[in-house]
Amino acid sequence: MTRADIAAVALGAGLIGLLYASLWQPPVDATRFEIRVAGKPVGRYPLDIDRSLLVDGRLGLSRIKVENGRVRFAASPCRNKVCVHAGWLQHSGDAAACLPNRVSIALSGDAGAGLDAVGF
Repeated sequence: MTRADIAAVALGAGLIGLLYASLWQPPVDATRFEIRVAGKPVGRYPLDIDRSLLVDGRLGLSRIKVENGRVRFAASPCRNKVCVHAGWLQHSGDAAACLPNRVSIALSGDAGAGLDAVGF
């Protein structure tokens, strides 16, 4: 390797570090969440009140649990329970959905979402 190669690698590593430091934003904690059934909003709730909610979807009742500023699907009548396995959500922009039951939850905060787009 020549000195020019070493300088190019060092410059590239420095630029990557600089871009990472300037563009990366830590996740923002959410303050509230919205529940939707079949795409229609059915309620907005704060995350600072612990509770358990029952939401009636296409297949039956989904239980949504709020605890310590986080929310999750605790139970749902769907077969694979992907929504339950999604676990706790706490950052603005986080979302989980029970597609067979057509129930979804999405978190938001005062500072906005951490992501501007999500593709599936």
